[in-house]
Amino acid sequence: AGSSLPKATGSTRVSSCRPSRPCGHQAVTALGSPAKVQTDHFGRVFGTPVSPVSSQVAPVRCPGAPWSVCAFQHIGDRKTQEDRLTLVPSLDPDGRTPCSFFGVFDGTVGDFASDNVKELVVPKLLESPSWRALRSVSSSRHGEQERLLEQVMRDMYRTVDESLLFRCAKSSQHYATCTSVTALVVGDLIVVGHLGDSRIILGKEQSDPNSGATVLIGEQLTIDHKPDQDSERMRIEQCGGMVERLQNHNNKPFIRGGDFLMRKALGEQPMQLQYSRAFGAKDLKIFGLSSIPDVKIIRMGRDPGYRHVRYLVLASDGLWDVITSQSAVQIANDACAKDLNPAEELVRAALLEQSRRKARADNVSAVVVMFDAAGRATSARASDL
Repeated sequence: AGSSLPKATGSTRVSSCRPSRPCGHQAVTALGSPAKVQTDHFGRVFGTPVSPVSSQVAPVRCPGAPWSVCAFQHIGDRKTQEDRLTLVPSLDPDGRTPCSFFGVFDGTVGDFASDNVKELVVPKLLESPSWRALRSVSSSRHGEQERLLEQVMRDMYRTVDESLLFRCAKSSQHYATCTSVTALVVGDLIVVGHLGDSRIILGKEQSDPNSGATVLIGEQLTIDHKPDQDSERMRIEQCGGMVERLQNHNNKPFIRGGDFLMRKALGEQPMQLQYSRAFGAKDLKIFGLSSIPDVKIIRMGRDPGYRHVRYLVLASDGLWDVITSQSAVQIANDACAKDLNPAEELVRAALLEQSRRKARADNVSAVVVMFDAAGRATSARASDL
């Protein structure tokens, strides 16, 4: 199950965002500001408040890597911000290959799950035996690299969910849950993992077969995990769960745990979710809610169709509810041409569209990774900064 993606209708001039100075695990200088962007011992970058309801990470770059990253969050029309971000521009500064990690986590039933997951993902990734094995594998052994990286992502999701459920039990947070979209960029490899209905899209340059002009194409890399998809529904029902469309939620499909109405009549507080895979949600795990991610690996510059990758956008559903994949890469590209924060421009475009529709805006969070024109980690430009 999935949706068709919009096609480019003409040529789009591909811009290049001007990155800030290289960063290590101490502090980096944000673009356009003398202020320092703080990092912790894992290299995680901390955002700075822009207003009482928004925060940002200005474009940040690492030595040796032909990509930079930025982020922006807005509370929307909600009372609390339940989205969380994790940005690690330099995940392995002592390694031979530039490496970064990015994640967006959209919390449900409060921010307990998303807040804990954003703290857990990087340590759990680094603890994976496959991550340690990867350091000794030659970059020329492409198949082995990709096998290990997929296992790293799967190990991380499994151990994060185990740790989160333990913390939920300890704090009596039995209903806390969150979606997840994560991207691990290692040299010319992009490894994408996700749960739920947050998404990752990719922007790439291609030649128009009719005009020969270079066009920028937006491609959705993840497919939302919805309870009514055939494979998701089968798993849920085999585990004793139910999938029902709720009239008071615009007839959208929800996963429910067992006989929902009977459980309520017995005084229980059963849970229901619009997505069928997530971290946490102990009440629904026995009824088919899965924490096994879909994982996709792209080799930039080599894989057909990914010769010239320019953007990667990770965002919560607050953005994707109103912004298409094609619009997202065009907004990011236009922002780069004006030396603006592409993530901020995306979030503000989503809020403006929600306002135009007279809809109540959800929390909106976006991370934008901007690749150099070569779209590969062999570019020398970053090391010259």
